[in-house]
Amino acid sequence: MADREHSTAHPNGISGASSSANGTAAVFTLGRADVAVIGAVCVAIGVALGFFLPALGSFAARFPIPFGDVVEKLSQFDQAWVVIARPFIGAVLGAIAAVVITVSTTPLRVGDDEILIGRDDDQPLRISRSSFSTAYYDGGKLTILTAGGHQAYKGDVEGKKDKVAEAFTSRGYRWGEI
Repeated sequence: MADREHSTAHPNGISGASSSANGTAAVFTLGRADVAVIGAVCVAIGVALGFFLPALGSFAARFPIPFGDVVEKLSQFDQAWVVIARPFIGAVLGAIAAVVITVSTTPLRVGDDEILIGRDDDQPLRISRSSFSTAYYDGGKLTILTAGGHQAYKGDVEGKKDKVAEAFTSRGYRWGEI
């Protein structure tokens, strides 16, 4: 999905960063279009799996695939109401998967005075400029060190690596590479 850098308030209400040189903080989160695409893809995959379950069951009978026995047994139900219900059940399971995916993303807000990682309703990690030392990517995960050299955060965040690095450096935060 296309990661977005927003220059407005975070949709989940994360606030507290002062204005930067251009008057805003850099906010990296999934946009509404991203959430819609994730939802549409997950629901479409769920419907397709529900529709093509009999074909997948015969494939599972011939080749060793994960959960092949379960898929094979589920595909043997051929009552009319089950055939009609399978795509709907797949759509519901796809919607649940989309919710899990979008809720599990970690927003990032880089302001002049502090860095916020996480959603406001989930007690985000706040790192003040005075306690900040360095940020960098290590093994694909954003790592932030404090002035005392302790690791304040290491994990995934929304945003492309180069955009996140630019958000830190453009606000005067130290950025290092390993």
